[in-house]
Amino acid sequence: MEKMLFFTSFLKYPKETGSAIPSSKFLTREIIKNIDFKNSYCIVELGPGLGTFTKPILRRSKLEAKLICFEINKKFCNYLDAKINDNRLVLINEGAENIKRNLGRLGIKTADCIVSGLPFRNFTDAKKRRILMEVSKSLKKGGRFVLFQYTNGLADMLGSYFQKVERKFVPLNMPPSFVYICEK
Repeated sequence: MEKMLFFTSFLKYPKETGSAIPSSKFLTREIIKNIDFKNSYCIVELGPGLGTFTKPILRRSKLEAKLICFEINKKFCNYLDAKINDNRLVLINEGAENIKRNLGRLGIKTADCIVSGLPFRNFTDAKKRRILMEVSKSLKKGGRFVLFQYTNGLADMLGSYFQKVERKFVPLNMPPSFVYICEK
């Protein structure tokens, strides 16, 4: 059922979903290992889809931490709400352009880490810049922005918003992916 929901969402909204199948365990491991769970009280996830990263993030997060997920697909939000029973999870059915406002609404100044599964290759440059500016404003000094992409062309733009940008290749994903680790 989960894979079918993901696939049908991809067919209906390919530019928002980004892939026909969820991320592999290899990509998930690469994303997760770049989160500092010991020092993170607020983790934001952009585009959690059906929770491929969400579930392992919650398993490793502190009991007092919050995971705030921004997902524009209402069906994905409903699925996550029904499947994950954890009071640390906050689901917001809005886009990544609204991180800072929603953190403020929750009484949170900044996030310790932001993880993204957003398909930046499908966005205009203006939308990419709006999202990256919002991520930068919402992340604490020294915080990390960890994202994956199927293409290799985002490093220069990320360098405009972050002091350090590292890129890793994950071949065991369909399609193979690049993971960017950005530090503010």
